[in-house]
Amino acid sequence: MRAMLVSARPSTPRQARTLAFQRWCWPAALLLMLVLAAVSNLLFGAATLSPQRVWLALTGSGDAVAQDIVWNLRLPRLLVGALIGLHFAIAGSLLQAVMRNPLADAGILGINSGASLAAVLAFAVAERLTGDGNPYLSGVLDLRWLPLVACGGGMVAAALVYRLSWNGGVTPVRLVLCGIAVASILGALVTGVLAGWAQVNTETVLVWLAGSLFGRDWEHLLTLLPWTLAALALLPALLAGANLLQLGDEVAAILGLRVELWRFGLLLVAALFAASAVGVVGPVGFVGLIVAHIARLTAGPDLRQQLLLSPMYGVLLVTASDLLGRLLLIPAEIPIGVVTSLLGVPFFIYLLARKR
Repeated sequence: MRAMLVSARPSTPRQARTLAFQRWCWPAALLLMLVLAAVSNLLFGAATLSPQRVWLALTGSGDAVAQDIVWNLRLPRLLVGALIGLHFAIAGSLLQAVMRNPLADAGILGINSGASLAAVLAFAVAERLTGDGNPYLSGVLDLRWLPLVACGGGMVAAALVYRLSWNGGVTPVRLVLCGIAVASILGALVTGVLAGWAQVNTETVLVWLAGSLFGRDWEHLLTLLPWTLAALALLPALLAGANLLQLGDEVAAILGLRVELWRFGLLLVAALFAASAVGVVGPVGFVGLIVAHIARLTAGPDLRQQLLLSPMYGVLLVTASDLLGRLLLIPAEIPIGVVTSLLGVPFFIYLLARKR
């Protein structure tokens, strides 16, 4: 262990400068890109606003139209997107660390599909009980309860994938294959539920299933924020065990770690992050896969360092994807789930090819 620590120290001035860049300069550059993405989301859309109008609107002295666009449309949408990026990024980093698999992701492992199926079933039940044309905001299925429903479905799906992939241990290939299979089955069940549901509700939920920030407002932000705080509160106590798990089950057990208990806790927190986000905006694929891999390349093997960068990458990816989706087909919008999937599928194929 001492030899590993000595070898990890920078031995040359060039290595020391590289390490300093990774620790300080790169996060600073990410913060700058995040600020640019946030400003761009406030400026651009179906109606482009000047920087002066946005500033005046934010300070409460702008014209009524600009204030309505900024405060009621773009600002809450931006903040919800930032939380969504944080949720999927942390979930991806945790899953890849626990599974020791760079292909692990909430979407690939079936968590998103399980959360989606639970939410769609809740929509259907609420519609049958109330006859409301928009059960997403009905009294039976209150918006505040939807993340809880989605979390239940996501955790059941994650447990099923893990159980199916266990055969005296978990291999990366078996885990990915079981995850893809379970996600496909759950996706087919979602389609079956929608096929037997009223057409007006199907159209509403299909937009949600695409992973969209359209119409997200302050209520959605306040719904998601408690789940963010709860999952973040659980995270610090699990990081030491997560780093040990990356060394392998046998090594972690020798060092005194109760492997299965820690793995369960980390999977639970990852499912909380991913499934609660799905409950608010729908499934947004490949965010965790992309940002967790990039964070590991730029931050190194320490999960604590990765979790400092991956949320920033996640926020940047989601907000940039949302902006791109809003600008490409003005006045129509491309859901962020479509944009991230178009980016993530080639990335996934590249990683899968490397693991052969």
